[in-house]
Amino acid sequence: MQEKSVFLPIAEAYDRWSPSYDAYDNPMVRGASLVVERLGPALRGKSVFEFGCGTGRNLLAAKALGATQAAGCDLSSGMLAQARQRGPSLRLFQHDMAQPLPLDAGSFDCALFCLTLEHMSELVPPLAEAKRLLAPSGRIEIIEIHPYVSLGGVAAHFRLGQETVHMPTFAHGFCDYLNACAALGLFVTACREWRPMDFGDAATGKMLKRGADCPLLVQFTLQA
Repeated sequence: MQEKSVFLPIAEAYDRWSPSYDAYDNPMVRGASLVVERLGPALRGKSVFEFGCGTGRNLLAAKALGATQAAGCDLSSGMLAQARQRGPSLRLFQHDMAQPLPLDAGSFDCALFCLTLEHMSELVPPLAEAKRLLAPSGRIEIIEIHPYVSLGGVAAHFRLGQETVHMPTFAHGFCDYLNACAALGLFVTACREWRPMDFGDAATGKMLKRGADCPLLVQFTLQA
């Protein structure tokens, strides 16, 4: 039977993906999870808010790494249902991350974006809200598909039965990130390009598909 390609709005696509999301063999998600694990020293004893928290896997990882508080927002009710089931103590909001959140300014030590900014046509609105939420000396961590890969046409999608589901995505170059930071007065204090070889034996076959030394993810650390 021929596979069919469908295009859905973001929330609907992730609602359909949510039951199998954590079991899906996704090289970007696997790589991003490994990067989050390496944030331990930056998260220990800190409060964390994730924009586009999905099933809560990163928030639960943050708590396991010693975060004192973990909260997040997502547009998909299906993804949030998975997050609530996995982490009843998580503080979660169904919310468009381009819009202001019902939270006080300076509420969190760390704001996290993990494979979510590719769904935003404009980077300034979500980064501006992340900046507003930061406590003094707080930081923003961005872990996204490397521009080398996204500008080459790779974007979020998944297979469900005989369908390949696509959704709105926007490929951002390094200049897009840097210009958004400059517009908001955010400083890039660190930038790292992650390759499959950087993860050693933890790299999966799909992560190695384009080669062990081909960039997979980019990580930015920002401060106001």
